[in-house]
Amino acid sequence: MTETKRIYERLRPLIVWLGLTELTWIGYWLLSGENNAAAFVGIVVGWIVVMLAWLALVIYAGGRGFFFKHSWALSNLVGVAIVVAFAIGVFGLIPTAWQGLLSAARSTSDVQLISIHILRLLAIGTVVKFIHRELPLHFVILGSLPDFVFAVSAVVLAMLAANGPLGHSLLVAWHVIGFSLFVGAG
Repeated sequence: MTETKRIYERLRPLIVWLGLTELTWIGYWLLSGENNAAAFVGIVVGWIVVMLAWLALVIYAGGRGFFFKHSWALSNLVGVAIVVAFAIGVFGLIPTAWQGLLSAARSTSDVQLISIHILRLLAIGTVVKFIHRELPLHFVILGSLPDFVFAVSAVVLAMLAANGPLGHSLLVAWHVIGFSLFVGAG
């Protein structure tokens, strides 16, 4: 085992914990708006439980080499579609959830909305896994590198937004680009 691989293996639990931290932050963000109705809180908690179950399944399957063995035959887009479709279904189609989401968004600053994307720097982990032949090249090119570059842009944009307001058209375009990168990862 190379030294880089050894270091990465020691950091792997940290990467999982950072993923859990991101989920926790999003849950907190959703509940920090003005809508604290019991129905909305229940929806958010249900969404978090489903996402934790999905994370556990991905960790289990990854530990068994599932994604490496089946990356060409079984597209990871299925997983991305499930996560995105579930979130859209829950927060887009249920009126209470939609109102809570709008409430949270209205009470969040641009800097906070930009800063959550800094966690996408964790994409560097998949580059390390590619170097050690644990992930295919197409996953790194289509998913990890664009995600990492977007995270770097989040650092720059967060610093700019902290110094003064940014144009709404810039923010809309930037967020659309960031969302579209999830499709590339799939």
